[in-house]
Amino acid sequence: MHDDQQVVRLEQLDKALKGGQFPVRWVEDLGFGYGYPLFNFYPPLSYYLGEIYHLTGLGYIDSIKLVWFTALLGSALAMYFLAKEFFGRAGGTVAALFYLYAPYHAVDAYIRGALAELFSFVWLPLILLAVYKKRPVLAGILLGLLMITHNLIFLPYMVFFAVWALVFSRKSLLLSPIIAFGLTAFFWLPELAEKQFTLVDQLLIKNLASYQIHFVCPAQLWNSPWGFGGSVAGCFDGMSFALGKISWLVILVSLVAALLWRNRKALLVWVLLAFSLFMTTDYSRFLWDRISPLWYLQFPWRFLEFVVLFAALLAGFIGKKLWLAVPLIAAVIFVQGKYFVPQRYIPVSDNQLLTDKYVKWDISGSSFEFMPKGVATYINDKGVVWVDINQFEIRNSKFEINNGNVNVNYWNPDSFSVTGNFSDNAVFQPQITNFPGWKISVDGREVPITDDNPYKLITVDISAGNHTINGIFTNTWPRVAGNAISLAFILGIGIYGVGRYQRKNH
Repeated sequence: MHDDQQVVRLEQLDKALKGGQFPVRWVEDLGFGYGYPLFNFYPPLSYYLGEIYHLTGLGYIDSIKLVWFTALLGSALAMYFLAKEFFGRAGGTVAALFYLYAPYHAVDAYIRGALAELFSFVWLPLILLAVYKKRPVLAGILLGLLMITHNLIFLPYMVFFAVWALVFSRKSLLLSPIIAFGLTAFFWLPELAEKQFTLVDQLLIKNLASYQIHFVCPAQLWNSPWGFGGSVAGCFDGMSFALGKISWLVILVSLVAALLWRNRKALLVWVLLAFSLFMTTDYSRFLWDRISPLWYLQFPWRFLEFVVLFAALLAGFIGKKLWLAVPLIAAVIFVQGKYFVPQRYIPVSDNQLLTDKYVKWDISGSSFEFMPKGVATYINDKGVVWVDINQFEIRNSKFEINNGNVNVNYWNPDSFSVTGNFSDNAVFQPQITNFPGWKISVDGREVPITDDNPYKLITVDISAGNHTINGIFTNTWPRVAGNAISLAFILGIGIYGVGRYQRKNH
């Protein structure tokens, strides 16, 4: 799969948690072995779920596979409960299977390997259901879960949420987002405040990652060959963006039926689907050009997730009659189920996969946008910014010292302590990139850090003699404020929930 990073990220999160870090922000071995604050910027929820599975005794690979399975099964169940409210059990079953067996769902799972986006499918129907049932607090909690599952999907989804809330529960329009932002402030506040210190803007919105070359040609929505390649400019991508002919049939029939029966709910869903389709194509370029936060989505075809959401609901609308439900279920499983298979199977164990080379070179080289701004880079032959490093420059040691002998007291992903005897003009350099929050102390007194080197590595001058050097990745003010806000909202909602339970039972 394209994003073959999930097992490594889980292993790195596990190491950080076992080192006492929570919430996890800093990972030790990515960034070519120099570390960076991955989970300060990348939504962590699916990996925390993987960690729960891992703590039951499963290996990292099996834990990630179980997260995959949970995402697929959870999305089907979520859609069933939403569609059942509108169209009964038959319609709910049809919608759930159309949601599950959508070709783009298979693209996310088996081609892109986009675990976070795959898991975001679970929350979309549940949020709509909570709003429909006028449960703004629950909708806010679910919106928060979406934020820390996939913040880039959260951004455009708020447009659909707002329309849905205006129609079904205006109380949710403001209250639910406030709750969501409060609960997840520990993530989004430092993410926004500290993005400026990373390579994100050099990598995620330019060159091959620019939205300008990833629009879907309208014909591809009807028919594009299935493949395990990537997205390129033009209409000949290596992966498919087709909705599936069964889904297209449902979409067209549902419009006719909604107009004939004057079903306002179905018409609303159809309008939202049409807008989602529009946003995948070049016809929407004028919006993408003007709304710069959209650039971080990178791929206009991400809107296919919303197309799948609303197309599944329309399938439930058509399939609410049992005599239509049965052939629709059979058709979608038979026609679209064939996409849910891997290209090939690689028999590999955790130990074979999680080698230093794989983690510090292969995976680090595929994603390094959260490394500190200022690391040495160059433009490679594909016109993409790349870290100016080769495999042989990656260090296996935890630190370098030019004059002295050092013993390690402890070394965790976000903290360390060493004691040693140092000579004149000694320089101590832990193999850690400098990022806001890192502090170094010598014999209990904080000392200045320099990072005037190609990889922005922490460097400190040490005087002659015996010294103890401690390093720790501390919380900056956005992290402190975010943590405090999230904790306050968690306590507030907990108190609200207990109070509501007591009122209900007395």
